Amino acid sequence: MTSDREYFNARASEWDNNCVHDENKIAYIISLLQLKASDLVLDVGTGTGVLIPHLLKYLDDSGHITAVDVSEKMLEVAESKYSGKNITYRLGDVLEMPIDEKFDLIICYSMFPHFKENKLKAIGTLSQLLKDGGKLCIAHSQSREAINNLHLKAGDVVKDDRLPKMDNLKQVFIDQGMNTECVIDNEDYFLILGKKEV
Repeated sequence: MTSDREYFNARASEWDNNCVHDENKIAYIISLLQLKASDLVLDVGTGTGVLIPHLLKYLDDSGHITAVDVSEKMLEVAESKYSGKNITYRLGDVLEMPIDEKFDLIICYSMFPHFKENKLKAIGTLSQLLKDGGKLCIAHSQSREAINNLHLKAGDVVKDDRLPKMDNLKQVFIDQGMNTECVIDNEDYFLILGKKEV
């Protein structure tokens, strides 16, 4: 069995052709976040940078995106498309790498199942990287069932990567001191947005 890094590295060059995201759905998800121009954003599992142009629409020169991924080939694709002084790319596992700064927004778009058995740890670790009043968002522009079936059919290292039930996620957010501001669990979206209590 390959690792996640190997799996995504092998697919990076063709990823944007084979994994097409609905731009309107992404724009809607980003609109729910109520970004401020100066926000510091952590884009976890950025992949080929699908969120970056949508985030940049809301940020000015005082805002910043830190885009993290375990796949250097995915990051190479992202950086070839989007670069600038307010984007930093970092290679590694966000749960293991040292991160000193605190963020206004942390978003896990279309990647949360890939935390595998570390999903609970991920929410705890990411919540600690939030500023007081900062937001954590887990989002997919498909349903939970569709995402889980997609991974099952893809096989290999991602075949068991599942989205948990929304009620379970809501409870973990609460346990980590976050108020859920938005929850969508339907045929079009799977999204939870929590705000860290001040």
